[in-house]
Amino acid sequence: MTPAPATGARGYGPLLRTPGALAFSLAALVGRLPIAMLGIGTVLLVEDRRSSYALAGLVSAAYAGGVAVLGPALSRLVDRRGQRRVLPWALLLSAVGTGGLVLLAGTSAPVPVLLACAAVMSAASSQLGSCVRARWSALLRDRPEEISRAYAWEAVVDEVVFVLGPLVVVLGALVDPAVGLLAALGLGAVGTLAFLALRSTEPPVLPPVDGAGRSALTSAGLRTLTVSMLCVGLLFGTVEVSMVAFAQERGSEAGGGLLLALVAGGSAAAGLLYGTVHWRASARRRYLLGTLGLAAGLVPLMLAQTVGWMAPAALLAGVAISPVLIAAFGLVEDLVPAAARTEGFSWLNSGLGVGVAVGFAVSGAVADGAGARAAFVVSFCGALAAGAVALLARDTLLPAQPAARTRV
Repeated sequence: MTPAPATGARGYGPLLRTPGALAFSLAALVGRLPIAMLGIGTVLLVEDRRSSYALAGLVSAAYAGGVAVLGPALSRLVDRRGQRRVLPWALLLSAVGTGGLVLLAGTSAPVPVLLACAAVMSAASSQLGSCVRARWSALLRDRPEEISRAYAWEAVVDEVVFVLGPLVVVLGALVDPAVGLLAALGLGAVGTLAFLALRSTEPPVLPPVDGAGRSALTSAGLRTLTVSMLCVGLLFGTVEVSMVAFAQERGSEAGGGLLLALVAGGSAAAGLLYGTVHWRASARRRYLLGTLGLAAGLVPLMLAQTVGWMAPAALLAGVAISPVLIAAFGLVEDLVPAAARTEGFSWLNSGLGVGVAVGFAVSGAVADGAGARAAFVVSFCGALAAGAVALLARDTLLPAQPAARTRV
């Protein structure tokens, strides 16, 4: 992936000085902190209350599956009704689910009730990533050359979320595992309400181009990306549960959160660098190469024996994450019309959510039965599968109208 010569400002300053941009990006950062808190928080809470990694993985899978099911439906409503009209109700649904899980996990409540609570916990926070990218897309409609940098910035923000979120949860768990989930609820509410208060940058509701209101998923390229991102999500889910189990097996209660923070730190550093470079390679090619980088970065995780050796391996494993996600969201910009773009972004998150759900469930069972290191093999297979899907269907990732393509 060869960078092109620099042309003009390459930093993030001009982008973030766009009126309203920094404010809505920071509000969305706070509002989507729960994305990085609810998964690991659920694992810690359920394992503490029910003494089972397998059940903890299953409940976390229900949470991630809720992201996958609710995400596109709510995002399509956002495209049709607007962010202000949909996100408050999503926030209420999140509060009901999170509060229910905290109250019921330590009781004799049936497992299906716990699964139902977990499934709706992320209704609000899971939308903010799509909504903030939709704001960038609308705000920069006359500066298309800046959109790739905006998505790179948001990928870095995502990684900041995944550095801070697990740390807050793990530190809260030193008091009680429920503290992390309650903190996630509070932060999500504050960030979402602040985001909605910034009305000047909310994108307008646009009529569908064809007048039929078709789903964004009618795009073959988006379907390819969604399936590929499902495999990436499998990687994420197994790494998250396996890191926690790996550290606990070695007597380090706080180590899981720190290792996950290192993964996110490696990704954030790569994302910052990515956004300062003009790439000659297409987004499609960058995505394909990025999935290979994901697989290569996971090999050291399967070999590490101690938390000390796992730390640099975790940092290295994160390096390819941001580039893959930035390229994927850039491809959505090319493949999906503006009137359905929030939904398009959400389908990527849904693919990730399904994969994470499978990863949580599989890695929880593998960690219980064969140990945490064995579960990292599932992550490696997920990365290989993500690349294989995109490679086999690579022609669907070409824009229908190359002349109108956004530069990424």
